[in-house]
Amino acid sequence: MILKIEENIKICNQIFSNCDIDYHDLMTQDIDEHFFQKYENTRIINSFLFNFAKLQDKIGAKLFRDILYELKEIDTINIPMIDILNYLEKLNIIEHQEDWESLRELRNLLSHEYPFDMQERCENILLALDGYSKLKTIYKNLLNAIK
Repeated sequence: MILKIEENIKICNQIFSNCDIDYHDLMTQDIDEHFFQKYENTRIINSFLFNFAKLQDKIGAKLFRDILYELKEIDTINIPMIDILNYLEKLNIIEHQEDWESLRELRNLLSHEYPFDMQERCENILLALDGYSKLKTIYKNLLNAIK
């Protein structure tokens, strides 16, 4: 189990590293209708959103359960996500279970988004940038829990 956790942490660290580059690029620009006129900006957005979703999948589907199991907080990894979130809240890895649920809702919103309404698209990207900061905090808390 430890090897599996270490491997997933290594993967997450690499994805975070790539996502940080896109995050920095996006934070230094005004994200409005004009932003999408350059293909390079669309590429950065797509890369950021892809990695943002991938991180949530890796952390939520793998690391949460495996780390809680390793910490002996759970006896099996086959428990409902709501229970996982309750344990994470108890350990102060997440502040509130709703924090993770809102990140998942945002991910779902972004994955089903259609780019016809540019104002809505810009707002969703800004929400994703804010969500990324929250995701990084959760990840740091998760890593601190296993030190």
